[in-house]
Amino acid sequence: EGTVENSILFRGVVVQKGATVRNSIIMQDGFVQTGAELLHCILDKQVTIQKRTRLIGPRTYPIVLAKGLTV
Repeated sequence: EGTVENSILFRGVVVQKGATVRNSIIMQDGFVQTGAELLHCILDKQVTIQKRTRLIGPRTYPIVLAKGLTV
């Protein structure tokens, strides 16, 4: 339901309304809650990004989050 641009989403990924994902990779069963913003990120399986969280990595060195984390 959110905005996804130039990104790869694996199966089971949920991007809630109001969330923005750009230039990122979210592996299976990832969950991005309302109002979150991701730019230049790589999320492993089952990562949850909580409401209104902003993760903005440099273009040449993306933010990488390990499996099962909640941020």
